[in-house]
Amino acid sequence: MLYQRVISALVAIPIVIGAVYSGGFWYALLLLLVTNLGVYEYNDILKGRNYKAPPVLSFISVSLFLIIIFFEQLELIYPLVVLTFLILFVSALFKMKQESISDSALSLWGVIYLGGLCGYLLLLRMMPEGATYTYLLLAGVWIHDASAYFIGIKWGFRKFAPQISPKKSVEGSLAGIGGTVVIFFSVSILFPGLIPLNPAQVVILALGLAVFAQLGDLLESALKRQMNVKDSSGIIPGHGGVLDRLDSLMLTAPFVYYFFQFMNYI
Repeated sequence: MLYQRVISALVAIPIVIGAVYSGGFWYALLLLLVTNLGVYEYNDILKGRNYKAPPVLSFISVSLFLIIIFFEQLELIYPLVVLTFLILFVSALFKMKQESISDSALSLWGVIYLGGLCGYLLLLRMMPEGATYTYLLLAGVWIHDASAYFIGIKWGFRKFAPQISPKKSVEGSLAGIGGTVVIFFSVSILFPGLIPLNPAQVVILALGLAVFAQLGDLLESALKRQMNVKDSSGIIPGHGGVLDRLDSLMLTAPFVYYFFQFMNYI
């Protein structure tokens, strides 16, 4: 398992770093592909509860989220959400025996979960210093996940959230937070040019990254737990599915985006 995780990481990381560096069309295209794979996995997970909302609508709506952001037409986001809601409502209304209102709600939730939250990954990269901010986001999440995983495997004994994710431990959670803060703070001291913040701001950023990464992970774990699914899929050897890799990023991206918006404002 560890061997597969390492190989997958060695293949994926250069692709992601290159796309972030390139920005623009290629970064947006990669994000569009990955997000739609996440939509596929989300719909597949929900099949366990006999989910029957129109799946094609999810792909279209999530894609439109990213396309609207890419072309900087953010005023169209709200109409998109309302239109998606109306289509789901009408579909459920005329197919009451096949689709339930709860199916429509889950479908809309998935659109916002994947389109809305992943959209922040694109918004962040489109900021003036977006490449730097995106690298910090990715580095923070990777450091957090690696610290939590390896410490949790070795020394994790006390359960952190057994009803949501039985394998998560208090030790792993603390290691994820501590590792992120220590490494970010150390880098800001030793290589001040790499992070455009003072040490105090770096600590706040690292804390936020670690906390929201854990919340994002728990959110996806809760979804899989309720649907009795171990991994969102097996598309990434050693890591599970796309959602299993995106989960930590989807809540940290909005935090990092607004954090740097605030830092730039003051």
